[in-house]
Amino acid sequence: MINKFAATLATLAVLGWALPTLAQDEVSDAVDKALWCGAAYSALTQIDGMSEEDIASADANATIAFEAAVVAMNEDGIADTEYDRLIQYYIEIAVENLTNPEAELRYSDEECEALAE
Repeated sequence: MINKFAATLATLAVLGWALPTLAQDEVSDAVDKALWCGAAYSALTQIDGMSEEDIASADANATIAFEAAVVAMNEDGIADTEYDRLIQYYIEIAVENLTNPEAELRYSDEECEALAE
C-alpha cells in the first residue's frame, strides 16, 4: 500500500510540508521499523482523494505499527516522554522518504504489512 501511494504522497511536499533537519536518533531496528511504518501509514491517511476504505486500512495499520513501537520502546527502555518526539521525527522522515521519487523506501510494503499480521 505504501508503494502504491508514494507518488501521490509527493503532492504533500508541494502543499508545504517543510521538513526540518533532525539529528538521527539511535533506536533499535524494531523501534525504527515500527515507527517508520506507522508514520508512513499515517501520512497516507492525509492524501486527498483516497477512498474511505483505503484511509481506514492505513489508519488501522498505523495504529498497529505504533502499538508495536510502544512495546519495542518499552523493551529498549526508552522513556514514555520520548514517544511524541519520536513520532513527530518519524513522520517527518517518512514523508521526506515517500515524497522523494529518487529515494528507496526505508521499509517495503511487505515489511510494514508484516507488522499488521
